[in-house]
Amino acid sequence: MLIVLLILAAVFLGVLAVHGYKQYRLRAQQRMHENEYNVAVTLWEYARIVKGEVDAALRNGRGVLDFSGLAVPHSRGYSLSIEMIGPYFRVYAVPQKYNRSGRLSFLTDSTLSVRASDHAGQQATAEDDEYRGD
Repeated sequence: MLIVLLILAAVFLGVLAVHGYKQYRLRAQQRMHENEYNVAVTLWEYARIVKGEVDAALRNGRGVLDFSGLAVPHSRGYSLSIEMIGPYFRVYAVPQKYNRSGRLSFLTDSTLSVRASDHAGQQATAEDDEYRGD
């Protein structure tokens, strides 16, 4: 009888451990999805600001940007960077810890179209599909 109770207790603990692991993985997936969505929004908002500054500099004939108002924003779990090529720019976001903080890498440019794809922690490319947030 004691052996049966020990076996039942072991089975119960095993099932409980599997359930706990599944819940942990589900929460990790949700956290990554939230990080990806938030960085896509941050990227788009930042690109909109940069585009406005570039357009204003070209309209006023300055040709020089004041980067004091264009500091690259912070986003949870992602590293953001900007690349300027004359009046054209690209803003990149890559996960700081691939498959922990996120899987998708993001790119937006002067067109304000946010593109994303899984590049295993490397930068996204202009050929990637547009991010839809689903």
